[in-house]
Amino acid sequence: MNQKNLIPDHFMIGTSSSAWQIEGCAGKSETQKSWADLFYETDPSRWHDQIGPEKASDFYHHYKEDIKTMADFKMNTFRFTIQWARFMKDALKKEVDKEAVAYYRDVIQTIKVHGMKPIVSLEHWDIPAILLEKYDGWASRETVDLYVDYVQKVLDEFHDEVDLWFAFTEPNIPIDNGYIKKIWYPFVHDPQRAYQAHFHKILATAKAVEISRKYENVKMGAMVHMTPVYSRSKDARDVEAAYYTDLFEVRLYLDAYLKGEIPSEIFTELSKHGCLFEFKEEDLKQIKENQIDLLGIDYYFPIRVKARESAYDGPFCSKYYYEDYVWPQREYNADRGWEIYPQAIYDIAMRIKKEYGNKPWFISENGIGIENENRFRNNDGYIDDEYRIDFIKRHLSYAIKAQAEGCNCHGYLIWSFIDNLSAINAFKNRYGLLELDLDTYKRIPKKSLYWLKKVLEQGYLD
Repeated sequence: MNQKNLIPDHFMIGTSSSAWQIEGCAGKSETQKSWADLFYETDPSRWHDQIGPEKASDFYHHYKEDIKTMADFKMNTFRFTIQWARFMKDALKKEVDKEAVAYYRDVIQTIKVHGMKPIVSLEHWDIPAILLEKYDGWASRETVDLYVDYVQKVLDEFHDEVDLWFAFTEPNIPIDNGYIKKIWYPFVHDPQRAYQAHFHKILATAKAVEISRKYENVKMGAMVHMTPVYSRSKDARDVEAAYYTDLFEVRLYLDAYLKGEIPSEIFTELSKHGCLFEFKEEDLKQIKENQIDLLGIDYYFPIRVKARESAYDGPFCSKYYYEDYVWPQREYNADRGWEIYPQAIYDIAMRIKKEYGNKPWFISENGIGIENENRFRNNDGYIDDEYRIDFIKRHLSYAIKAQAEGCNCHGYLIWSFIDNLSAINAFKNRYGLLELDLDTYKRIPKKSLYWLKKVLEQGYLD
């Protein structure tokens, strides 16, 4: 056994999920539609096999079974989302749904009864649909105010039962995809609205942190979709392209969350391009005074960049500064279209240690999606996903290495415990340690789940 591969004591090992991707719509009324429901209903043909969020993985009916499976396979942590649209009976009237409270309370208690730690995200893209239709979602200040009320009501209910809370999961993704790339709802090109929404989510995070201070045992964090930026070369133009890409793809949120300030160049560049967001000086003060307690890193792939060789003619975003660079040594998941680069976890860790005061953090999502996994079914009837074992092993080993070298890393969570719904791709790419049979909703462990159990029982990576 290599001492370097020992899993540290008190290291969180488990899986992550999001409500709209696993729960389904059971138990929700017509007034409790979320972003995902609105997205799907706008044009079901955009979604693979026209499968939408109606059933998802049906965690709503299977949560006791699913949580028991996680515990039986020796995981110690489960991250899930309380869905804003489900928790509030009426998001505009600020009325809580008592059935939703009872459901989430039982989910939390089931996790704890099985000896695992619950981690709760308060928003994983699943904003109530009515706020998108009435207020343009996060582009409006009204949404911030309603979110604050929602956070207060959730913490009033559950602060004694859960200590690790996260204001947002991947706050930038639905904004960039919906307001800049035009591939998700509401399908527009409008960078001013996009950066207004980014700012409002940063401000809302600070407000959630401020609320959490009322409860002695509660810590409030945020989980960012981290895409570390690598330059093609050390040439000045490539380095500059990487710098500005990192400014908008990483530092916009990371500096706000860990330093309490939005980089000054963000204001300069957005002003230059006519898309600076509206803000008040007191907003910046609130962001400064309410930095998060714990950072979650959702890491899947890096961004490799080179200086632009042709002018950018799309709506303003980080692509203004760079063109994609294909690294000749690239390892590639062709099914998902993403580079596989495990060392990035170590690089992220060292950056947080050196540039951000070694603030506490953990890997809150990491996983691999593969299409048509049925081709890997073995004679015993389950998916023989050696590729997932290899992926997890290499990424986890870098998290352990970083922790051993003094980085304040507290865990590694896999996306995901079960095959789950994704926006547009639906169930095309499978991420789970558990296979989901879409006809029967039967859960079938994959080889990776048996491998993970062995690793957790022995306490080290082979």
